[in-house]
Amino acid sequence: MKPPSAKLQDREIRKVTILAFEQTLELSVALSRDLFVAAGIGARQGTEGHGGGAQTLVEVATLDGAPVRSFSGAMLQADRAIAEIADTDLIIVSGIWGEVEPFLERHRDVVGWLERQYGRGALIGCLSTGTFLLAETGLLEGRPATIYWRMVEPFRTRYPGVILQPERPITAADNLYCSAGVSSGIELTIYLIERIWGIAAAQKVSRNFLMDLHRRQPDFQLAFDDRKRHGDGQILAAQQWLEMNFSADFLLEEVADRVGLGLRSFMRRFKSATGDTPIGYLQRVRLEVAKEMLRDSSFSIDEISHRIGYQDVSFFSRLFKRATGQAPGEYRRGQQRGG
Repeated sequence: MKPPSAKLQDREIRKVTILAFEQTLELSVALSRDLFVAAGIGARQGTEGHGGGAQTLVEVATLDGAPVRSFSGAMLQADRAIAEIADTDLIIVSGIWGEVEPFLERHRDVVGWLERQYGRGALIGCLSTGTFLLAETGLLEGRPATIYWRMVEPFRTRYPGVILQPERPITAADNLYCSAGVSSGIELTIYLIERIWGIAAAQKVSRNFLMDLHRRQPDFQLAFDDRKRHGDGQILAAQQWLEMNFSADFLLEEVADRVGLGLRSFMRRFKSATGDTPIGYLQRVRLEVAKEMLRDSSFSIDEISHRIGYQDVSFFSRLFKRATGQAPGEYRRGQQRGG
């Protein structure tokens, strides 16, 4: 199935649907709703530079529209039944606490609904064990995902074609997003708010809810998830190594040797799998990290250049401008203005 093509900040998110189930983790539903409602209010007030004026409806949906009992015993009210929702822009699939197999059997209709909504262009974000429900659609086949740490082996057994990365709190590919737990689910919500409505909106929501916007996982890893769907395990290992060691001084022969390939075969397969040469991929990683540092840190341009592996600051500046159309200082000023 062809994924939605529009970039998040080019899209208008008017409707957010949060799915709740029996044994749902109440916090994940309630906090997701609060955060998206707050972001929608900010968007209508035009405070963030993206999607200003658009009214966002945030609803909780259950299988039949009836209230559901959360894991902690609280009754969660629903706005409507899932079947009543013909289309929506963003779906948040909450996680449950309990046995997964019976949960999946009871919600076969939801699996089909998720697949149809994705085909119509909806973004889908999963919290904790909610990733199982998305995986049932087949949409995660060949794509990265993460899951609650206790469920790693059952998930791998059931969905061997999914690129499971349980060490990561968040994954993103083709507008499908997964988080490993409640805490990382909050991170994912803030990440989506930032990508949809801009960093100023995310910062405002974080301040209002007294949350730290700092993330345990760099954004650049999310930016490269779509380049890992090629099915070449050795090249995937090389990509992951480059992302972890982007600032190091090394030879390509060393990377090829690490993944058990000769240099010529490594170069050919890397290009075939990712569309980039290894050097080109490394440069992209370094520039994505530089963007994060320019946006989120007070490091000088010189220090950022050195931290990402470029001792020649003028070379870094030229490379950055060629890739983004802006000099590093211009990019930082634009981000600080919320643009």
